[in-house]
Amino acid sequence: MTGRGRPRSPEADRAIVDATLELIAEAGLGELSVESVAGRAGVGKATIYRRWAGKQALVEDAFATLNDELPDVPSGGDVRTRLVEMLEQIRCRAPVTQSGRILPRILGHGHSHPELVRAFHERVVEPRRERFRVVLREGVGCGELRPDLDVETAVTLLAAPMLYLTWLSGGGRLPGPDAAARIVDLVLTGLAAAERAPASGS
Repeated sequence: MTGRGRPRSPEADRAIVDATLELIAEAGLGELSVESVAGRAGVGKATIYRRWAGKQALVEDAFATLNDELPDVPSGGDVRTRLVEMLEQIRCRAPVTQSGRILPRILGHGHSHPELVRAFHERVVEPRRERFRVVLREGVGCGELRPDLDVETAVTLLAAPMLYLTWLSGGGRLPGPDAAARIVDLVLTGLAAAERAPASGS
């Protein structure tokens, strides 16, 4: 942005970003255009182009704002308690948050819009996976989880089932309130540290 012309309006910026996310949530990336965003936001195309070089840059910045809705990583309790709380957050929030509404739309664009799908993964999915990594690594560090834990696979085993169950509900009946605990308990059976053998002579 140069120093010429009127200063940027935070309200206009927010309206443009919100319009971008709403349109993606409604119809995916295929129908998205600067024209459609301008119409939804109530601004001219020139207003958008003064702020972003094009659709790619606009969508990437819009994706980055989805991190604003992330709750804090639970800090108290054992690993199981923290993981259950995180999955419960997904259960309750995924159907209603912008990121939860957008993710199913993004999945079908791997071939048609690979650069935007990659941006979604980097700016939205990775920060969410990192929240689980933090808890799992701390669990390894304090001895609750086994030292050779494959953290990346463990993150997928924990988060993917809950995401699948919430999408399967189609906005109707959500997984039951015990789903988070059942998923965590099932996964932790394979992640828990092995019991130490008793000392000889005991």
